[in-house]
Amino acid sequence: MKFQIITIIEVTSEKRTFTVVVLVGEKQHKFTMKVESVRVANQEIQVTNGDDSFSEFFRFNQIGANGICKLVAQVYNHEFVELPAYIGDWSLD
Repeated sequence: MKFQIITIIEVTSEKRTFTVVVLVGEKQHKFTMKVESVRVANQEIQVTNGDDSFSEFFRFNQIGANGICKLVAQVYNHEFVELPAYIGDWSLD
């Protein structure tokens, strides 16, 4: 099944929080993602995490989860992201 991101919307009431709508086949899924800055070895890095439903849904598809996190980080950093964005194929095998 085709797997793509339809929208990434910044939640204005919560800083660094985004609502992501993903289409797997013909079924839509909505997740909340948060971008945080953490300091590691005197270097600040960004970490993008999904809510519990995101973690559960992508438990066996880390490549898809990583693709979504990268696109959310791009939106957070005000980089151009063309949507819908094709991530790959979702295999049920």
